[in-house]
Amino acid sequence: MKDSDIIDLKHRIIFDSRGDKTVESTIFTKKSKGIASCPSGMSTGSYEVRNVPEGNFEEKVKLFNEIAKNKLIGKDTANQEEIDRNLIEIDGTNNLSNYGAVNILSVSMANLKAYSSLIEKQVFEVIKNKVNYLLPIPLGNVVGGGKHARGLSIDIQEILVACKNAENLKQSIEANVLVHKKCFQILSKEDMYFSGGKNDEGAWITRVGNRKALEVVRKAILQVKNEKGFEFIIGLDFAASTFYDKQNKTYNYKLERMNLNKDQHYKYVCNLIEEFEITYIEDPFEEDSFEDFANLRKDFKNLLIVGDDIYASNKERLRKGIDFNATNGIIIKPNQVGTVSRIIETIEFAKQNSIQIVVSHRSGETEDNFISHLATAFDSPLIKTGTIGGERMAKLNELIRIEEYLGYKAKLNNYISSLAK
Repeated sequence: MKDSDIIDLKHRIIFDSRGDKTVESTIFTKKSKGIASCPSGMSTGSYEVRNVPEGNFEEKVKLFNEIAKNKLIGKDTANQEEIDRNLIEIDGTNNLSNYGAVNILSVSMANLKAYSSLIEKQVFEVIKNKVNYLLPIPLGNVVGGGKHARGLSIDIQEILVACKNAENLKQSIEANVLVHKKCFQILSKEDMYFSGGKNDEGAWITRVGNRKALEVVRKAILQVKNEKGFEFIIGLDFAASTFYDKQNKTYNYKLERMNLNKDQHYKYVCNLIEEFEITYIEDPFEEDSFEDFANLRKDFKNLLIVGDDIYASNKERLRKGIDFNATNGIIIKPNQVGTVSRIIETIEFAKQNSIQIVVSHRSGETEDNFISHLATAFDSPLIKTGTIGGERMAKLNELIRIEEYLGYKAKLNNYISSLAK
């Protein structure tokens, strides 16, 4: 048996940031181990693989551990694709409905970490070994709504900011945190019902409405700019599928008391983009509206239009989007497809077709920092990690370590600066 062969696998149930059960896996070789855990999403698209298996969760975790151990012991951690094929075979379905991404992805990532540790390389170096890297700029959620706020805030799921003139990652993170803090101060004065509540990702909850919330964020970034010199872009994640009524074909904004048909909603999205100089927009339409995405791309040239639910990190869904010329960006969430190999395949296909990747956390997170390495490996221009919170900071602090490790071989990706002119 080689040093890189798997000698043991251990599965355990842990809890994510929402207090829901998930899985942490440890892969052992003779001289190393890798530990990884799988997050979960609240705002999930129809085209994602199943995250949690059907049936008794604890029994499924125990059974998967036994089967995976028997199948993987003796396999070479260096061969990630073979490991992942074996994991898919264990589940026996394409959408991982038997055991779920919680079981499969945690083992897949743990395997990569075990091999990285064995050869004494950083995870991102094993994924993509090159001389120089472009580091992602954090895209931070500062005011949140939608499902992440359990219907207690604005209808748009995320109002996001990213600093476009920071000198390093530490400054990028600090800039977003300062905007987050300013939003609290402004909301405390302008929202008489604001009590400092936060959503699943640590963004502020407010019921002032979409436009008023955007005005608050705009005030916050102006104050931070005046005090610290940081300049920002504003982004929106509508998560439009979550409030789209398929039967009536309307977008229903509960707080705003608006039921908009397709054309009205398109106009509403365009008005917000223009009024608030939006640079980044994610899922402004429901998950099958390829034509609306394509029209928006025609109407706004200097806009990063990103698909999440419409693609679910799936290569074949992205292929359809490329045929429509629907977006110039794709959200990358490993648990949407379930293995390291599958997510890398989607990323490489996106990059071959000049689609920007935005690596993202989930609303139910763990302290696992794999996505920091994934974003670094593929020069992701942005990384969605939230702004505050231990499970979010785990990713951000890892990026600071990566930047320090790389030294002169790394610089911040300036893609958003080229858009925000």
